[in-house]
Amino acid sequence: MSPRFRSLRLRLLVPLIAASMIAATAVTIASYRLGDRWSRASIETRYDSIEATLAGSPFPLTQSIVQSLSRLTDTELIAIAKSGRITNASIPVPLQSWQPPLTAKSATNDFAKRTLGAEVYLYKVFSRQGPAAGNDGVDRIAVLFNNHDRNRARIRAAAFPLATGFSTILLLSSVTFWIANRLINRLSHLQRQVNAIAEGHFDTEIPTDPTDELGLLGASVQRMSDQLSEMWQQLNRTQGEKLLHQLASGLAHQLRNSLTGARMAIELHQRSCHESDETSLSIAIDQIEQTEDYVRQLTLVAAGKQDEDRPERLVDCVKHLRHSLDPIAKHRHVDVHWSLTNDLAEVEVCDGPSYSAAVSNLVLNAIAVGSNVHVNVSQTSESQCCIEIIDDGPGPPETLADQIFEPFVTSKPEGLGLGLALVRRTALRHGGSVTWDRREGMTRFTFTARTCSPRLPAPRDESR
Repeated sequence: MSPRFRSLRLRLLVPLIAASMIAATAVTIASYRLGDRWSRASIETRYDSIEATLAGSPFPLTQSIVQSLSRLTDTELIAIAKSGRITNASIPVPLQSWQPPLTAKSATNDFAKRTLGAEVYLYKVFSRQGPAAGNDGVDRIAVLFNNHDRNRARIRAAAFPLATGFSTILLLSSVTFWIANRLINRLSHLQRQVNAIAEGHFDTEIPTDPTDELGLLGASVQRMSDQLSEMWQQLNRTQGEKLLHQLASGLAHQLRNSLTGARMAIELHQRSCHESDETSLSIAIDQIEQTEDYVRQLTLVAAGKQDEDRPERLVDCVKHLRHSLDPIAKHRHVDVHWSLTNDLAEVEVCDGPSYSAAVSNLVLNAIAVGSNVHVNVSQTSESQCCIEIIDDGPGPPETLADQIFEPFVTSKPEGLGLGLALVRRTALRHGGSVTWDRREGMTRFTFTARTCSPRLPAPRDESR
């Protein structure tokens, strides 16, 4: 059975409130007991003062004097004769209800408690001595303290710490609840984003704040997401390349047989026809030869190998491309404009056939979607050349903008998505790159490659 879910709010608030209430209760009880001790000490001090004043007083304790002393000391006084008779009292109640305890001849040593009507009193009796003790007939005096005053003193002593404790609990609980809500909201947001990453949405943006631990956790999760995204892309590329190898092997085998028969048929037709214009047949044979070379590259890809480099001059590659692609563009009513800089005469690419096949793929794609195509050939540095293919077509869909060079990614219903993948493979083989961008309604593919040092002519034999 899975453990029961308990929110962090409860985990934070319950212990805090419980500890605060225990502390407030303990302080309140201690204050109550301390207030009780203080009130008792105050009563004893007042009693001692009254006893010291009245025990040897020379004046008679008449009814008016007893009333005045009662108001002055905030107590109730009862004068008792030797016979136990109550002579005077400040308390307006039937005195017989206080007999016999108050009229006992022996004075009490501690405070006793007595209820009179609705009030409870603490009282103590002391003996009167002095010259006036026998003149007024008062032998003992009972001093009564209202127990309600004592209770109020105890409550006052406990009320302040109790109010302080509960107000502190309320304040701490509110602040803790607010802080916990902020933390839980951030954690909940982070949880939703982690769940999105777990579902494969690696492009999730996680807010990072390096000023606290949650921010550092968010940064760690963001790094994990980026690494997972990179690993996922690498896995897709690896799987695509494996599938490409398998597909290339079968495709190359079938195409090789078909192209061999087609080439033989065209050559036989060329031999049997004696017309002077053989341009179309030459172009057809060139296309078949280029396709055969393309098939040979597929075979090497399927075997995980690379062909030996066959250096070729860049202008020769471009000339061959124009010769083979211009008729196709003319047939599609597409204008292809070729532009070469003047410093390309001695520039060589490391492998002419693969270079021509990659550029041909890019130009054919442009011819298929545009009405005006510009091919700009230049040398960007001593060791690198560049070809830009620009067309006015719609360009790749935005949904495939970052994936068009991946195997089996295509926007054409009848396409396989292998052409641009092989173009990128060729660019990497040539130590360059292939990129694309779109601006002002024009799509531009940029293919760069490393150039090779021109081959030196073989030295002549001077002995001949």
